[in-house]
Amino acid sequence: MNADGSNQTRLTFNEDGDYSPAWSSDGALIAFSSRRDGNNEIYTMNADGSNQTRLTSDGAGDISPIWSPNGDLIAFTSGRRRYSDIYIMNADGSNQTLLTFRETNYGLAWSPDSTRIAFYSFRDQNYGIFTMNTDGSNQTSLTSNDSSDKDPAWSPNGTRIVFSRGRFDDSKIYIMNADGSNETRLGPGDSDYVPSYSPAWSPGASRILFQTYSGGWEIYAMDTDGSNLNRLTFNEYFDESPAWSADGARIAFHTDRDGNFEIYAMNANGSGQTRLTFNETANKNPAWSP
Repeated sequence: MNADGSNQTRLTFNEDGDYSPAWSSDGALIAFSSRRDGNNEIYTMNADGSNQTRLTSDGAGDISPIWSPNGDLIAFTSGRRRYSDIYIMNADGSNQTLLTFRETNYGLAWSPDSTRIAFYSFRDQNYGIFTMNTDGSNQTSLTSNDSSDKDPAWSPNGTRIVFSRGRFDDSKIYIMNADGSNETRLGPGDSDYVPSYSPAWSPGASRILFQTYSGGWEIYAMDTDGSNLNRLTFNEYFDESPAWSADGARIAFHTDRDGNFEIYAMNANGSGQTRLTFNETANKNPAWSP
């Protein structure tokens, strides 16, 4: 749809589920996962829904595609080896390569220069943040503790990573250098709001969005040093999955404040909250075009 909610257009037509749409960096293509062939496979299509092309054909579940910023590669997770392993392939589906080996891996995030991938992995009896090169080499553990570290997100200049730490009921937002050094906790304290998830850098790298529980799931923003903390939504419902527009001026999110999940957008300071979708089904996980 357009950024004001107009011209909502259905792109896929089949009897099974199509999931996890992801824009290419130039906005020309969309990668997604589909069950139309009996199991989840990775597809791409033009931004208008034309030229839908199957890229994987393995018989296992291939899900969560994510484009490299330069548009040359697609990383995804797959159950081909009975684990959630990470694979990489060219944008046309060629040269599919296994990068991890029999671990449970999620939360793929490309570095801005397309040379590294951050992810979280269940190793040593808990989830930790890792990075690796695009050929799977130099897999490096950045966090090591008895908690659960998830949701890594690179800063726009690639020098830092923000992530969430903790179990479901006590997760907090942390930041560190891209090599794992200088780890610092940000955001609300123990006595304020718990838990906090899904950190996302603003395009200008000055602010971090996240969602936290405060009588309901609400959206907050703060500076990258944890200061200037602002609550943006006040509904005591499920306001979730905040996503910055490319210019950092707007934030899209989903909420059930109207009785079912709908897509909203608001200004970066929380003003101008506007409902964009109106139907009886659940609309979630908005993603802006580049």
